[in-house]
Amino acid sequence: MEELRALTREIAVKREGVISDINVNVEFHVPGNHLVPEFEGVRTGVFRKKDALLKVQAALPPDSPENPRPALIGVLLAALDAVDAWALVKKRTVDTRELRALVEALEHR
Repeated sequence: MEELRALTREIAVKREGVISDINVNVEFHVPGNHLVPEFEGVRTGVFRKKDALLKVQAALPPDSPENPRPALIGVLLAALDAVDAWALVKKRTVDTRELRALVEALEHR
C-alpha cells in the first residue's frame, strides 16, 4: 500500500526532535492474497524495557478506502490509545502527547 509507505516516510522525517518517554513501533498487518490478519483493530505486543519500546500491532481492514490516509492516521491514534491503556494496566507513567501532536500534524499537511 503506497499511502502507508508514504506516511511512514513522513513520520520518519517529522519525528526528529520529538521527545517521548516511550518509543512506539506500530506494525501494520495488511491483508493480502495469502494472509489475512487474525485480529481486528489494534493490540499491544512486546515491550522492550532497555529502550522503552512498545510494539503495537494494527490490523487493516480487507477493503481499503479510496483515500486511505485519514483511516491510517486514525489507526495511529488508536495505537496511541492502546499505549495509554497498556500504561494504565502496567502502572507505568507514559506521556503520549508529543506523539499525538506528531500524528495530528500529519492530518493537516
